[in-house]
Amino acid sequence: MEKRDDISLRVLLVAGTSARRVHLAAVMSRALRGVTVISESQISPAKFVASKSSILVADLDTPGEAIAMLAFLQGAPSGAGAVALIDDPDPAWVRSALKTSVNAVISRDATVEDVQLALQAAEAGFVLLHPTSVHGLLQNNSITEMSDPSDEDIDHDLGREDLLGDLTTRENEVLRLVSMGLGNKEIAVRLAISEHTAKFHISAILGKLHAASRTEAVSLGIRKGLIPI
Repeated sequence: MEKRDDISLRVLLVAGTSARRVHLAAVMSRALRGVTVISESQISPAKFVASKSSILVADLDTPGEAIAMLAFLQGAPSGAGAVALIDDPDPAWVRSALKTSVNAVISRDATVEDVQLALQAAEAGFVLLHPTSVHGLLQNNSITEMSDPSDEDIDHDLGREDLLGDLTTRENEVLRLVSMGLGNKEIAVRLAISEHTAKFHISAILGKLHAASRTEAVSLGIRKGLIPI
């Protein structure tokens, strides 16, 4: 995997065991060159501030740790990024985390590329969800609960095709280029963006559409009329 340019980024990593902290620190170092990782065993707003970090990465293995993450998010310093590593999160927890400005929710067995995208999302102020998190929200109609209850046009039988309307203009552009068979590098050149940004947009598209592959995302785009045929 191609690495991005050197950056200066401080991350507070929280994990319950030393083995997990060592493993995740190594993954982050492989994901982004120049990242400084400060490790702790428990989530603490005070330690986050003292560490002078800009992003919190929390490995959530227990319900208590998940609750502590929400508490941190509710009182997090302005501009702080937050990444949660959690397996099969409860949709209600994901909804609460989104309301309190989490930047990324990914699985605990995330790959180097997953972690890279999550850190980029936190750094840029974007939101990145693992497909399993989106699937849980759709199954429980939790996405509609996050909308303004006064909106009379809400469809409470929200399906994944309805999420197509939530794609940004740039994501729609990327989806059309994907339908043309372009790879990440070609998309990046066509849109004058970095390859990593192209990867991020594609990951966001797959997450929003709950699509398991580019082919499935394109199929949904065609059926919704976003991709001309």
